[in-house]
Amino acid sequence: MGLTFTYFYNSPSYAGRARDVLEDNPVRRLKVFVYELLRKYNKKILQKDPRCLTHMFAAEIFMHRFLLSSPVHTLNPDEADWFYTPVYTTCNLTPNGLPLPFKSPRMMRSAIQLISSNWPYWNRTEGADHFFIVPHDFGACFHYQEKKAIERGILPLLWRSTLVQTFGQRNHVCLKQGSITIPPYAPPQKMLGN
Repeated sequence: MGLTFTYFYNSPSYAGRARDVLEDNPVRRLKVFVYELLRKYNKKILQKDPRCLTHMFAAEIFMHRFLLSSPVHTLNPDEADWFYTPVYTTCNLTPNGLPLPFKSPRMMRSAIQLISSNWPYWNRTEGADHFFIVPHDFGACFHYQEKKAIERGILPLLWRSTLVQTFGQRNHVCLKQGSITIPPYAPPQKMLGN
């Protein structure tokens, strides 16, 4: 057994793979294409209500900004591993500053229709290599009341996509298996105690 392992480990093909793994730089290899959507899906919404920049669901805005300036961002969708569709679904706020997620499913459907009719990438995997930031109370169920969120369920168009959300309750209808759970956004000035 020791001879087999020694031969396998020292074989040129294995040694090459091991070296590649040990010297791997995932930031250099990972590529994310960010769709350039119409302003009505993100920038115009933020312009209408800048309070979105400071509420607990602002992760969708800051993730978008981060990806645009990140070394993983690619302008060539053919070399992308992942595709991000920047739709600010929590930026429709009440006068008290609470998100109204009722328009979110319609916005998502519209954005997906736009990308699927203008680019081939959604259609080839039905969105399996796409991710969305859905930082609602009940994620991609898009409702702030649990009972109604459960009745609505996750938007079927998002079933194959990866969802990044602030909701992480296990075994819940609104938490899709394979979702990435992140903490709610906290403005840096609040974190510093200013």
